[in-house]
Amino acid sequence: MRLRRLITVWTATLILAMGATALLAAGPATKDVTVAQARQLIQDRGGKADFVVLDVRTPEEFANGRLPGAVNVNIQVPDFQSRLAALDRGNTYLVYCRTGNRSARAIQVMQRLGFQSLYHMTEGILRWEKKGFPLSRPS
Repeated sequence: MRLRRLITVWTATLILAMGATALLAAGPATKDVTVAQARQLIQDRGGKADFVVLDVRTPEEFANGRLPGAVNVNIQVPDFQSRLAALDRGNTYLVYCRTGNRSARAIQVMQRLGFQSLYHMTEGILRWEKKGFPLSRPS
């Protein structure tokens, strides 16, 4: 009887450990997207409260042209992580920069902070412009 109980406890522990490992391995849902896919996302979801286009370039770069509806959080400031931490982790974020390098780093920080729904525009705004897609500029 004691052996049977020990096997039952061991089996339950193993099943729980496997489930926890699967959850940790799954991590946040991050998807790399092309500029064409990003444009479609903005057309489909832009303006919805739970969808944020996040530009991680400098304010100067942001002022020179940005994706429609984008908000700016400069990755180069010392308090970048705390600025991200203030954002709603329940939202979906489309993250981009000039070429995809800074946004890749931003995505890693966002994953560590527990953001669950992330899209990374890997080709950056330079590719967006090359495709002739529209940019927003200050009035």
